[in-house]
Amino acid sequence: MKNFSRRSFVQSAGLGALALTLPSFSSGYQRTDKFGGIRAIKFKPSGFFRIEKGDRWWLVTPEGSGFISYGLNHTDLVYLQQEYNKDFWIKKFGASGIDDQAFRQGFINKVFSDLDKFGMNTLGCHGKKEVFGKITVPYLQGLFFAPTAYWALRGVQGYPDVWSDTFRAHCEKISETICLPKVNDPYLLGYTFTNVPILTDLDAEPHGIVPWGAPQVQRPTWPRALRNRAADTPGKKKYVELIRERYGSVSDFNASYKTHFTSFDELLNAVNWSPFEKHDGIDDHDDNHAFMLQIYDQYYRVTTRAIRDNDPNHLLFGDPINANTGTTDDIISLVVKHTDLLSYQHYGPYDEQKPILDHWSELTGRPIFNTDSNFTAVGDHMPDPVGWICKDQQTRADYFLDFASRAIARPDFLGWNWCGWVDAWKEWKPVQQHNGLQDPFGNYHDPMPETMSLFGSQLYSYALGKRRPFTISKH
Repeated sequence: MKNFSRRSFVQSAGLGALALTLPSFSSGYQRTDKFGGIRAIKFKPSGFFRIEKGDRWWLVTPEGSGFISYGLNHTDLVYLQQEYNKDFWIKKFGASGIDDQAFRQGFINKVFSDLDKFGMNTLGCHGKKEVFGKITVPYLQGLFFAPTAYWALRGVQGYPDVWSDTFRAHCEKISETICLPKVNDPYLLGYTFTNVPILTDLDAEPHGIVPWGAPQVQRPTWPRALRNRAADTPGKKKYVELIRERYGSVSDFNASYKTHFTSFDELLNAVNWSPFEKHDGIDDHDDNHAFMLQIYDQYYRVTTRAIRDNDPNHLLFGDPINANTGTTDDIISLVVKHTDLLSYQHYGPYDEQKPILDHWSELTGRPIFNTDSNFTAVGDHMPDPVGWICKDQQTRADYFLDFASRAIARPDFLGWNWCGWVDAWKEWKPVQQHNGLQDPFGNYHDPMPETMSLFGSQLYSYALGKRRPFTISKH
């Protein structure tokens, strides 16, 4: 049983949103502040969430209490607006249609009621926050500076030239629109950027259905996109500068690339001169990786400057890295140079994630946050769900608790956002259905809510090492 009372909900005047009172734990050291932070762990209050290292790494609430984030992703209206379930929710919410204010208010009520049911304390990074109006629960805000994720990329033009004035203005516009209005918001944890960007050849490889994504054809990569652009683009100039430095002689370059340039100036002026995708006959891996490091460093310089010009108060989570595809150490080190922590995505059990987290922790000395992952189960309407598949809902609950309790017990682990909220059936998504904790009609997948709620009530017991983590092998 949960050891806290139900949260109370109060209409926020004029906003159509909800004011949310987080649980106050009744058992001694687990008493929490209004943000859900544990009062027994105290730091100097700053008015905003930040990160501190005491006996372990902590997020720190605006009131100065230690905080571990346990959140829910993909809380979007669209999951209740499909042909197969919209009429059900219109009636349930007493609305006249899916665009009615009553539908929106019913959706908001349900999201926060579900946070309570699952024992969670955070709205995760995935989900449109503007629909909620004033948010009075800790939350993450996504900023989509570049469509470089494998699931978002729409050809080579999707890769921005990060040295260009156009990209800088684009980032400044996003920051002015989203970050500036949030500069004084105490409930905002911070900002995530592009989710699982393509950073290496492994990220771009073709694959079928995998736990972390739908089938993918071979993708182009950022270095290959910029090297094929015109001579007057800053990114192309940066590429040729790097190549000139690495090779010295254009003949040596030609030997690796199977080209016939007479000079590096001719290379500068060549457009669409090479494949945009990995090609076995071209020895360009090391060059591309060196250029990728330059691209990514500039990307972070521009994006973080754009945010900080409008909001110096909130944390920078950066791009959640795809840990399922083996991101290189130099990229990891580059990311934490620009961000406040290392955020990642990995679909797999704790025993698979542990060696990666151990290595990153030793490599960077920085705290870690899992922004998006889950465990799932196949159903009649969910034949190919996103996630690490379990044989049934009980096994799913066991794997949830195995990961949650063991990860939170790590002194370097700051939180986990669960993916996701409501099932997206095959009638909507024929390939790789987005899984949730309930079907599209609000029928919960037992025993997930009970297990997750119990974990939420014991969150700080695990974080402080006062409760032994659950493990699958001992169950």
